[in-house]
Amino acid sequence: MSLDVVAGGVIFTLAISRVAGIDIQWSIPVALGCCIWLIYTLDHLIDGNSLDRDPSMKRHVFHRKYRKPIFIAFALLSCFGLRVLFFLPYQTLIYGCVLLGLVGLYFLSIWLFKIYFAKEIFIAVLYACGIYLGSFSLKPDLDMVTYLLFIQTVLMASINLLLFSYYEVGQDTQDGHQSWATHFGVVKTLNHMRFLLILLGVSIGSTFLFKLSNDQLILQMIFMGMSVILGMIYLKPTWFKQNERFRWVGDLVFLFPGMIFLF
Repeated sequence: MSLDVVAGGVIFTLAISRVAGIDIQWSIPVALGCCIWLIYTLDHLIDGNSLDRDPSMKRHVFHRKYRKPIFIAFALLSCFGLRVLFFLPYQTLIYGCVLLGLVGLYFLSIWLFKIYFAKEIFIAVLYACGIYLGSFSLKPDLDMVTYLLFIQTVLMASINLLLFSYYEVGQDTQDGHQSWATHFGVVKTLNHMRFLLILLGVSIGSTFLFKLSNDQLILQMIFMGMSVILGMIYLKPTWFKQNERFRWVGDLVFLFPGMIFLF
């Protein structure tokens, strides 16, 4: 049901607001959580019901089997989400509408026009924009370190999605779904992930050239831990492929920024 992804997004955006020194309103993380669940659920509903047979992935089978109650929940949460919009700060609402338009472009391209583009990277950028949107909209003059953290978030999300594409290339091919791995091939996907991991390492290293606040230092250390775990998923495919460990660990790693509230 993508609830771990929703929790990760909400916790992540609260962590970023703390590092940025912003006291964001309750409506921002609530609206973000609603949007994440609606986007992921719609994507799974489309994938789960695009075939005349049961798909090969368990989450798609689940969304196909229980599509009616899930659609009802989708409609109810959509109404709730629309109500929450009235409590958002004006600037955040404007930024959010732009981001929502990009999400709509994504669904139109893959659903109606069947156009493949670098959707994993596109989704990673949208995810990071959603996480940082509340802080950026309320305090646009953030320092360079925060922008470096944003770039690192994009890179980690991209690596995460490419890992999923790599591990699920067989199921995607069987169900006729396009992904980075089906489009570029497994070998090139591994090379692309290696390149992104190097970029992530360089980005993290460059952050320490700046004077960091205590919260920025803590979050950067958390990001380093997240990067190490993503690197382990990349290096140990045999172990992580069992029982879809790669997906559980890959999603749960984005809960780690919440550890900043322990300090």
